[in-house]
Amino acid sequence: MNNNKGIFIFLFFLLTAVTCIAQDKANGQRAGAVTDRRWQFHSIIQVGYLTGDAGSAFQIQTINGMQYKSWFGGIGVGIDDYRFRSIPLFFDFRKEFGFSKDFFFIYAGVGMNFMWITDKQKKDYNVNYYGATDFSNGLYYDAGIGYKAKLNNRIAIFVSPGFNHKSTEGKNPVTICPFYGPCYINGNTIKYELNRFSVNAGIIF
Repeated sequence: MNNNKGIFIFLFFLLTAVTCIAQDKANGQRAGAVTDRRWQFHSIIQVGYLTGDAGSAFQIQTINGMQYKSWFGGIGVGIDDYRFRSIPLFFDFRKEFGFSKDFFFIYAGVGMNFMWITDKQKKDYNVNYYGATDFSNGLYYDAGIGYKAKLNNRIAIFVSPGFNHKSTEGKNPVTICPFYGPCYINGNTIKYELNRFSVNAGIIF
């Protein structure tokens, strides 16, 4: 995913978020209801920069869940373009520390990394003429700290550096024909453990 496409996706999510906030505010004004502020539904949209031994890339994620006081838990999904394009699907947990409109927080996530290899990546890792490398899904997790600043009672922005990991296995097919047959397919498997430093920035509403 190129940088321009990532920017367009982020702007689309941001426009959707603003529309939802406006609709929620209008509904609340019409209903005139009093809600329990201890429990709140939040959506998080963040873009991140990933860097590690295999180079650098961008990611975009959306996380949706419930917050109780200073604790948040939700489910996230995104697009990760580091070395091999993939879709992480994960549980996200956050804990805030603060007593004003600005907060420090810690976060951690764990889930699965679903491979979504590009045509170029398939070609680059087609190491022989027997067939393309088959990549399997693997583990995904991340953790870090962050700083959150409230713009109003509903919307906040944040930045969060941290550590990020995804794994996959690539199996290269090899056709073997001992003594001219019969032939069978074998192969070797390479395991990729991709550790990255990440810096995320985004909006919470």
